[in-house]
Amino acid sequence: MTQRILIADDDPSTLEGLRALLVAWGYEVETVPDGRAALEKIVSGHPAAVITDVVMPVMTGLELLGALRFIRPAPPVIVLTAHSSLDTFLIATAEGAFAYLPKPVDLAKLKAVLVSALTESKWETTTP
Repeated sequence: MTQRILIADDDPSTLEGLRALLVAWGYEVETVPDGRAALEKIVSGHPAAVITDVVMPVMTGLELLGALRFIRPAPPVIVLTAHSSLDTFLIATAEGAFAYLPKPVDLAKLKAVLVSALTESKWETTTP
């Protein structure tokens, strides 16, 4: 069975590029333009993993992480950002991000992190 990955980013070209890449890697991919839409898809569709940008309208990636603390089972979340800083790294980590990667993303690193996120059971055993 193909694993479904949800990608949240407000940049259409980033969404399409990541979607095409992950489809080529063999995943089923769904995309949304903001954190609120991602939260709705997570609640209704239970993706295997989520890749999210930090800076988005409506709900940021960090706000999405905060909301996921109350959802079980919550998928692992990989945070991508062009605005990398120690503050956002610390917040993402505190909110439970599986990984935090700067943009432009190293594709080999993203693939390795995604495989790891999909195979680790951390999210099934961690409670808020």
